[in-house]
Amino acid sequence: MNKKWYLYVNALSSLGSRMNLIACSALIFTFEHSAFWMTAFFVARQLGGMLFSPLAGMLADRMDRRRTMIASDLGAGFAILAIVFYPTPHVLIAAAFLNGMLYTLFHISFQASMPHIFGSEQLVQVNGRKVRLESLVGIIGFMLGGWLTDCYGYTIVIALDAASFLFSAWILTRLRWEEKGNTALATSSDADIREKAASGFRATLRYLRDTPVLLTISLLAFLVSLSTSAYNYGLPFLADQLRGSDATLHGLMWTAMSVGGLIGSYVAARLRVKLVNGMLVAYAVFSVGIVGAFAANHAVLVLLLLIFAGLFTGAAQVYESTLLQQAQNELRGKVMGVQGLLSRSGYFVGFLMAPFMAGAITLFGMLVFAQLMFVAGLIGFGLYLVFSPKK
Repeated sequence: MNKKWYLYVNALSSLGSRMNLIACSALIFTFEHSAFWMTAFFVARQLGGMLFSPLAGMLADRMDRRRTMIASDLGAGFAILAIVFYPTPHVLIAAAFLNGMLYTLFHISFQASMPHIFGSEQLVQVNGRKVRLESLVGIIGFMLGGWLTDCYGYTIVIALDAASFLFSAWILTRLRWEEKGNTALATSSDADIREKAASGFRATLRYLRDTPVLLTISLLAFLVSLSTSAYNYGLPFLADQLRGSDATLHGLMWTAMSVGGLIGSYVAARLRVKLVNGMLVAYAVFSVGIVGAFAANHAVLVLLLLIFAGLFTGAAQVYESTLLQQAQNELRGKVMGVQGLLSRSGYFVGFLMAPFMAGAITLFGMLVFAQLMFVAGLIGFGLYLVFSPKK
């Protein structure tokens, strides 16, 4: 099988996940104290990923990355399937926590494997295609998820998501690529594992300290996630303010961002810009666009501004992924593990703060505060890169 076809299989899993987000949001709105359970759902996903990120990075560098991807897909598929049979708040939160762990392991393993699967010289083009595919399935997935949830209920949508992960695991069993990682972890004692983990973590921190661009991406991940958690939390409530409990409008909001991401990733892969500069500028403009969307009071204008914001977040994702994949192979998984830990920490803090801030200073005030912090961080890290010693 042509390895590039796996990008399409991975996109199918993303399709299911986007539909699942709409379905789970609709399910949560059927619970008593839905605002509490909505917060718990998002926090559980991020907490699982946050706690597991350092270990996931170590596993990605020391074990067969293809096998860790297969195990992650199987675990995620069965965890999601449990919600179909037991659609209760506690099962939903437990599944979200487990999927946060497994998604982190899969994401780090897949990202770290991409230079081996597709070749280092094609990373910008491949990342562009990957983001375009994810944007395309977002266009379909959020809209289809909202429509299916409104017409047939959440059960069928959640079941389809579980099936997409199981299908992805089956396809991975048919793919092969050369790995150069160290698989010694599988035969090490517990003491050896702890010693190697501590040594590997110290080596990763030294490597990041000596590589300003990767250090910037890793630290910026916290603020990116803080910004993202604000609108992730806010979009269902914005849709509710505009049209009442309308899952279709909520799905269309995510579809609009995906349309922008599709176009933005296409353009980003063809522009000749310095990757880190493109990433910082794209994130800054995205932040302005997302504030404009929450300031608007008409559904059509909101959707147009979300498309605008999506243009720049799609471009930023292409540049960020390509920069991370240029890390040294022996430390690539650990670098992504550190970045993943900070990213999940940002989501965790963001989803904890969002409901309290929205209650204290309104939904729009919460969103503006998060974006101001993000833009301030972008300016600070930009100045750090300008004045940091060149290695």
